[in-house]
Amino acid sequence: MSGRPVSEQIAQQTRLPRPLVLVLEHIDPIALGVALGLVSGAWVFLMTATLVIRGGEDVGVNLSLLSQYFFDYSVTMPGAFLGLLYGAVAGFIAGYVFARMRNLLVHSYVRYIRRRAEQELLDDLLDRMI
Repeated sequence: MSGRPVSEQIAQQTRLPRPLVLVLEHIDPIALGVALGLVSGAWVFLMTATLVIRGGEDVGVNLSLLSQYFFDYSVTMPGAFLGLLYGAVAGFIAGYVFARMRNLLVHSYVRYIRRRAEQELLDDLLDRMI
């Protein structure tokens, strides 16, 4: 196997421009889920911890609305760790579902374009035969 990236190999085999191959390339659902899970979990943790450290009379009125979605979540330090867990799980699910749906749509679109091109070639061949 050569040391070239997979996108370059595919671009050479299919004679498609490399930027187009990069746009249509498969997204790994688990990798995107993990990345989005880490970012969203860290975001919920940091926002909660920041509000707890700041303190004040009404701590995190808007952020406490997350308790409607995250069972037992509150704007406290234990709630920050619980928010980290809930945010990571929700982010993973969102990233995984997004990647799967995007891959399905791109695959369907490429199949549609390929079939349309084959049909045009077939129509052109039949027109030349007549």
